[in-house]
Amino acid sequence: MRFKGTAPYLDELRAAIQRQFGRSIRTKTDCQQLEDRLFEVTGHLVSYNTLRRFFGLVPGGETRLGVLDILSAYCGYADYAAFKTDVSRFSYYFDWTQTVDKLTWSEAERDALFDRIRNEDFNAQSIFLWILYKVTTHEPISSWAFWLDHPMWTEGFLRKAQLVFFSNTLADEFRERLSTAEACRELHQNPAAFRWVTHFFADYETIQHGYMANALDAMAQRIEVPLYYHGMRIMQNYLAGTWDSILPHARAVLAEGYHSETYPILISRYFQARFWVYYLDHGGWDPELTHDYLQTLAATPSPYHHLLGMEFLPVVAAMGYTAPVVRIMETQSMHLDVRSTWSAAVDADLSRLAFMLSLARNGDLPQYESHRAKLKPDFWYKAYRSYLQAIYYGCSVLAGAPLNTLRTSFYHFPGLERALGTEKKAPFGA
Repeated sequence: MRFKGTAPYLDELRAAIQRQFGRSIRTKTDCQQLEDRLFEVTGHLVSYNTLRRFFGLVPGGETRLGVLDILSAYCGYADYAAFKTDVSRFSYYFDWTQTVDKLTWSEAERDALFDRIRNEDFNAQSIFLWILYKVTTHEPISSWAFWLDHPMWTEGFLRKAQLVFFSNTLADEFRERLSTAEACRELHQNPAAFRWVTHFFADYETIQHGYMANALDAMAQRIEVPLYYHGMRIMQNYLAGTWDSILPHARAVLAEGYHSETYPILISRYFQARFWVYYLDHGGWDPELTHDYLQTLAATPSPYHHLLGMEFLPVVAAMGYTAPVVRIMETQSMHLDVRSTWSAAVDADLSRLAFMLSLARNGDLPQYESHRAKLKPDFWYKAYRSYLQAIYYGCSVLAGAPLNTLRTSFYHFPGLERALGTEKKAPFGA
């Protein structure tokens, strides 16, 4: 049963009318008799031709709300709105009574649930989260593939934001169940399930030790998306402060290159790799990097700007290259206020925080405060939360008002501490 739009409710109303009428509505005569019955029960007239259109016996347009109110009253409801509320309520309780004690799911039942998820049935989405919670906390890792190795997750039926929502809701479960190298290797035996978890739960909190570090080690045995794998290795070494280990991965990213159809977050990792190669080889800023980034930004649809900036801009800002970041942001080419998806509100804050780092370094506190007011900390999902908090703490220190509640997150990342700690020891900007 789906509840997106109007049609599903109308199907339910047709069924309710036929139950009340005592038989199916299939002919003109049935509609004429129903017209009489409706008038007897409600005192309102609905012509049999309107009823023929409503039941699909003849072509016609949408049924007016006033008619739907009369039809709902015939079935015992105050109006159509009350009917819809009752149908939704019944569906909610029916779904959950059929779910909480369900031990096994057939492929047909699973696919029916996925079909509802694809149509943004929020009840179905909550049921799926409940199922995943039980599976990831109680079932063998080998059984996860039944739910995660499916075309639903890979063939573009869902937006990335929905997939990120599912995986990040289970952040604690993934971190615990996949906290060992053996567990990650076991999940890695099913490539699709492994990709589902690791690509949509790219967890920076455990990128040095724990789940994400183990996942990257397992991934090294079969690198399917080089820009993802090597990009994550760059972040791992950057955040750990082991910058000398970045160069092989940065060179591997550049060897892969990117194409215009590459997903923007991977392009962001490509630009980060370019930064590191030049920085580690020459100790400065690649003079072509700003121009090339702005060109790519101009060619990228604005709903994806948050992805293009999230891996690149915070790193170069923390490393002290304020002038390029300010130039990029002040061209007004990057649109941070586009909220195309739920996760965009989070990802855009990474670029905003990069700008804030640069503004704080430059002493531009009025503009710093205007951007600080636009942050969405309550939306920061778990995969990136501690990283966002750490950058935010760095911003606050440079702005002269340390947010001490975020200190723990900051010191969780030695590389970020190293980057911001060198701020007064070397000239910055380019």
